[in-house]
Amino acid sequence: MKFSPLPAEIRKEITNSGLPESSWAVAIVPLPPRAVMGPVVSGYGLNTEVPMNPASVMKLVTTRVALGLLGPQFKHQTRIATTGRLEGGTLKGDLFFQGGGDPKLVVEDLDEIARRMRAMGIERIEGNLVVDGTRFDEPEVDPGLFDRRPLSSYNVGPHAAMVNFKSVKISVWSEGGRKVRIQTEPRFPEKELTQRVQLVQGGCGNTRVSARMESAGKGAEPRLLVTGSLGKQCNGVDFYVSVMDHARFAMTAFRAAWEAVGGVMKVKLQTGPTPDHARTLVDWESPRPLIELVADINKMSNNPMTRQLFLNLSANGGRRATREESRQAVKAYLASRGLVFPELVLDNGSGLSRTERISAKSLASLLTDGLSGPDAESWVETLPAAGIEGTMRNRMRDTVLEGRAWLKTGTLDDVRALAGYIRSAEGRWVVFAAMVNDSQAVKAKPVMDALVKWAYTYH
Repeated sequence: MKFSPLPAEIRKEITNSGLPESSWAVAIVPLPPRAVMGPVVSGYGLNTEVPMNPASVMKLVTTRVALGLLGPQFKHQTRIATTGRLEGGTLKGDLFFQGGGDPKLVVEDLDEIARRMRAMGIERIEGNLVVDGTRFDEPEVDPGLFDRRPLSSYNVGPHAAMVNFKSVKISVWSEGGRKVRIQTEPRFPEKELTQRVQLVQGGCGNTRVSARMESAGKGAEPRLLVTGSLGKQCNGVDFYVSVMDHARFAMTAFRAAWEAVGGVMKVKLQTGPTPDHARTLVDWESPRPLIELVADINKMSNNPMTRQLFLNLSANGGRRATREESRQAVKAYLASRGLVFPELVLDNGSGLSRTERISAKSLASLLTDGLSGPDAESWVETLPAAGIEGTMRNRMRDTVLEGRAWLKTGTLDDVRALAGYIRSAEGRWVVFAAMVNDSQAVKAKPVMDALVKWAYTYH
């Protein structure tokens, strides 16, 4: 793949942004108009081979490789098993929640699992609830390590038994401006929820609410503490927090689903592997094929889902997954496609990293290869359409680019990135990749949009 210099008018835009050319990496590749995957003679570029931090644009590497290794219709499995016995409607003994690494095992799935168990005649569960995350051989991530925001949902690390992105949805509202109400999903029992939210004058602009777990004393379950202020004229607020480790959250979510179908649960939380002799109660197959999960990841830039999927790339053949083995799996798959990226540095595959690196040329090669398979159309549609959806819904809206570009965004404090596909004015595909690494990277957005428009207009 060869590159000619960017045209003078575009380089002028870069100069006028105040960002040095050395902070940019750009690759724009118009594909042949007839045979989409004919030989690509040349494109336009700037610093095309310089390794850059791509932020969340790295998700394109992880998701593209996952589709190649696992297949678009792959579905994750979660198993509920037991070594206990059923006595008069009571299941006595250990119940195992064996995680299969599903990036999107949500409360609705647990609701259906609970219904199936109730249909077996189980009314009460007594013993240990053992959360099995052994499919992944990685310690739980310190959620505050990246940016000291440990309760933020985007910082949730992977776990083979991850449920609902390990995030609690908290809804706070008032009844007639007189009494504060709080609801959580998954539901917390009253005895495990403390509310200290005060009503104040004003609307949502005067509303400040937060949540954290607090100790309830020796031997007692920790409590969810919701504190702050709520404006009397505010209709209410919803927010998400990650306040537990994966095992405790899985137990909380499963217990809520079980109690919602009329079941009773008196269990102690344990972690560990599921024994070979455990008998299966529910073998749950996700209703969401991988191509749907990839669309969720790329359109909404979901970090926990990506980190989960990245580890799944090396969780096969009975082996426990590690980040290092997943890195090797990515590089091996790319090499099998003739894609050798010597500068590629993978950390967790999501772009939520200070160390991940890739060049604009490599991104362009990956994206070009993505148009060669039978799933090319569905792959393109996993990216957010400009001006319409996901992280691009408010970008390029009401312009000629609305619905004509499918672009993955990437944002960190000192990074701005954009990569994907453009359907040009002439009707041909244009592959696009642009990254800026600079303390003033926020200035890059209008120039990147101008680059996209140029690629659309003149090809």
